[in-house]
Amino acid sequence: MRTLLILVLCALPLSAKVDFVRDVKPILEIRCVRCHGAETAQRNLRLHRKDRAMLVIVPKKPEESRLFLAAQSGFMPPGGPKLSAAELETLRKWIAEGARWPKNVELAAKSPFVRQ
Repeated sequence: MRTLLILVLCALPLSAKVDFVRDVKPILEIRCVRCHGAETAQRNLRLHRKDRAMLVIVPKKPEESRLFLAAQSGFMPPGGPKLSAAELETLRKWIAEGARWPKNVELAAKSPFVRQ
């Protein structure tokens, strides 16, 4: 019985829903928005606002979302370290859960070298 309780408690964080502000926003701000944000729009893509980001995200379908596919393939981000397996899984799960983006939340580019 004790073993079962431990297994259930260990599985809880794995089944928790992805929180955009806590989990996804930092990934996008550090890895994407410097080149695809309010100030810069490489390849005419901006990811700092929901309406713009959803042009490359298909809610509930990470396998059809260009944002996820570009990160998964290693195409993005260019020149720097690629997204970790944990970051990719967070993005995949967030998109699979419906890519919920809270109202009035905008992203700002963050440096990967400065601890926030």
